[in-house]
Amino acid sequence: MRLTGNRKRFSIFSKLVLVFLIVITPIYLLGAYMNDGGARIVDKEISKSLQQQVRFYLTSLETEIERMTVLQREFMNDEDLEALSMMVERMTTYERLSAMKRLQTRLNLIKASSMYISNARVYIPSTSRIISSNAAIDQLDQVQIDQLKEDILNSVPPFIQNGNDMYIREYYPSPYNLDVRNPNFVLELQVSIPALHRFLEQLPGYENGGAVMIHENAVIVSDKHVLSFERIREDLNQQLVLSSDVVESDSVDSPQTHTERLSLNGEEFLTVHLYSPLLHSHMIVYVPENEVMGPINKYRTYMWLISGISLFVIILFAYWIYRIIHQPLRKLVGAFRRVESGNMLVDIKHNSNDEFHYLYERFNYMVAHLNNLIYEVYEQKIHLQQSELKQLQSQINPHFLYNSFYLLYRMTKAHDVENATRFTMYLGDYYQYITRNGMEEVRLEEELRHVRAYTEIQSIRFGDRIRVTLEEPPHSYLGIKIPRLILQPIVENAYQHGFDLNLDDCHLQINFSISYTFLDEPLLRIIVKDNGIGMRDEELELWHRRFNTEQQAEEVTGMLNVHRRLRLKYGVIGGVRLEQGDAGLIVTLSIPIRDNESLQQIDSSIERGNV
Repeated sequence: MRLTGNRKRFSIFSKLVLVFLIVITPIYLLGAYMNDGGARIVDKEISKSLQQQVRFYLTSLETEIERMTVLQREFMNDEDLEALSMMVERMTTYERLSAMKRLQTRLNLIKASSMYISNARVYIPSTSRIISSNAAIDQLDQVQIDQLKEDILNSVPPFIQNGNDMYIREYYPSPYNLDVRNPNFVLELQVSIPALHRFLEQLPGYENGGAVMIHENAVIVSDKHVLSFERIREDLNQQLVLSSDVVESDSVDSPQTHTERLSLNGEEFLTVHLYSPLLHSHMIVYVPENEVMGPINKYRTYMWLISGISLFVIILFAYWIYRIIHQPLRKLVGAFRRVESGNMLVDIKHNSNDEFHYLYERFNYMVAHLNNLIYEVYEQKIHLQQSELKQLQSQINPHFLYNSFYLLYRMTKAHDVENATRFTMYLGDYYQYITRNGMEEVRLEEELRHVRAYTEIQSIRFGDRIRVTLEEPPHSYLGIKIPRLILQPIVENAYQHGFDLNLDDCHLQINFSISYTFLDEPLLRIIVKDNGIGMRDEELELWHRRFNTEQQAEEVTGMLNVHRRLRLKYGVIGGVRLEQGDAGLIVTLSIPIRDNESLQQIDSSIERGNV
């Protein structure tokens, strides 16, 4: 660093750094203090929220179990149940079976009343039957009755555990005299263990947390939490013994909550332990403390520092960036968008002599150059398309002219005046239409009139060997504008190549339909179908390649003529498609309808339901 006299120069960069430190340090200290205080409050609130959440879920489970118990006791007064258990000797076989069916139906209703009931059964010793909601009526023997009596004597209500299953049972009469007699009946609700698993999975709210329900020796834990529970089971059991005495001594009327932070296997856990006097069960929820408090601890150091610096930088530089960079850039982007939309008459100016001034000049030069190029290319393309269209329209088959005059010669020689008169009228209409060079588009009605003239000429020539069915299109189709001379070459191709003139009963059909493209644009389809000799697959594939190539063919046939004209005018949507029919060939012409007059006619026809 260079010296000036005996004083060291204090650069502007150093001043800025010092100012930043002076301003940010008090804010950072205040933020750290507030963050620590907030962390303590959040910790307390999270513990409280977790307690309330667990208490809420446990209360809802108690309410559901209590409702199931009340429903079970009400069902004990069922008339069919009383009749089957006390008066079965007086009932006929039909009455017993009917009563069992009705009883099974009501058991199904009990099962459907709660997601925690997987099955509802009633054991009736007098009939030696077990009636279940899930199966048919089964046999009941004394061994099963003795097991039922033993279960109630060795369990803590409301649940009875038998292996991996849990039940809620009601004995009638009271189970206290079961050592001297059998009960009249036992009503059993099997608790759905999967439903309890789903209930427990809702409790933790954290990925590596878990929940477990303990009733006597039964430990209920879902598959989702079983791995995490096995890791902390031993330490958790020790804490359970210590905390159970505290929780159970607090109250016997409502669930009591006991919260602790435990170090289990070297990892800190926040545990919530509830004991339910109603269910005689323990509910334990454990959550890794780092998942609860981890984000707060992680961001405690630099959260306020980042916030302070970000706020300062945003306020200080936002306006400067806006003035120096954003305004000219936004102006330039707006100019680009106008060019994108097709407006090529764009000229932007920048007063400052900086980098943006150079960019603006280059942009203006680019737009002017693009205008010249677009104009030149567009003019060339238009002239090329027009010349190619005229060339394609001029390609008329001369053989038809020779054949027509030869046929006229034969008719005049045979003194067939009537047919000769008709023939010359149709022939005149035909050549009058094809020699009109001034019109590129005609109405569909005019094109159909020309096709009819052509088919009449061919009918005179071939007689009854070729039938032509020209469908009369709906009136709304007749005004549609289409390119001139696109249908007659397709029909002519059918006469020349489609029909074997040695065969009779040749048939040519012409139909029309309206469909819509994926852009919802109306599309006129003209379908020419014949029952002639058709095409081989190789020929059909060759024609598909000709249609899809952009190169000029050496020989342009009538069908290729029509396809190229439609492609030149409408793009890839228009064109000719060939298909092999059941007999003969199917040629489809696709013509988009874009002029407003034709669109209005189609729309009004759709409203009237004519299309």
